[in-house]
Amino acid sequence: MNRLSLLIILACLTTHLLASEKTLYEEVIYNKPDIGSITGVYLGDRMLSQQVGEWKECISPKKAFSKKQGGWTGTYKADEPICKRDLSDAFYWPNYINSVSKNGIDTKLNSVRWKQEKKGYSLCQCESRCVYCIKNLSAEDIVQNETFIYKENSFQQTIEYAGRSGDILKLNYSEFSDGFARQAFTREFQVDLSEGNIAAYKGAIIEIVEATNVQIKYKVIRNFASDS
Repeated sequence: MNRLSLLIILACLTTHLLASEKTLYEEVIYNKPDIGSITGVYLGDRMLSQQVGEWKECISPKKAFSKKQGGWTGTYKADEPICKRDLSDAFYWPNYINSVSKNGIDTKLNSVRWKQEKKGYSLCQCESRCVYCIKNLSAEDIVQNETFIYKENSFQQTIEYAGRSGDILKLNYSEFSDGFARQAFTREFQVDLSEGNIAAYKGAIIEIVEATNVQIKYKVIRNFASDS
């Protein structure tokens, strides 16, 4: 291997490592899936998306929990991330109301504590004191990781798979703002596989690996242009 080839490989590796680093609690543009990985989706699924948001430290209960205490009920939803607001935060905050009074009218949004005890772990809601504690949990009851949290009302772009007819692939491009698709920026585009296996739109470049009318396998070469 000559020196030039080695330098190119090292540069590519460095770029990939930098791109894969996650900066917590800073607004970033997140592209999914990763460049270079072969991905498969089905008809109607999103092939490529670009969103604005933040990577946060989060916990997600694998199943729902609830506990009644003092005329109130505290809840923990399954598969819903509960995240820290910043690096110095000792507690996690859900994106839903997690405490409701007996009459169903009064509600609270409480911070959540996930703590290792002498016997297992506990999941509690804390305000002036910690209540609605679910005890004797194991580490396997919670998914604890860095999670990308989409910023509400921000701009996002997607490409969805719309099927295949002969050599023609159909794909749908959409832009979203305030959580709704922008009608003027939702449109279909096509790829003629007899002329090549590359799809390009709005700066994104996708290599088609294989496709049927219900499923497609592909590799992202380049993400959406940031100024699209």
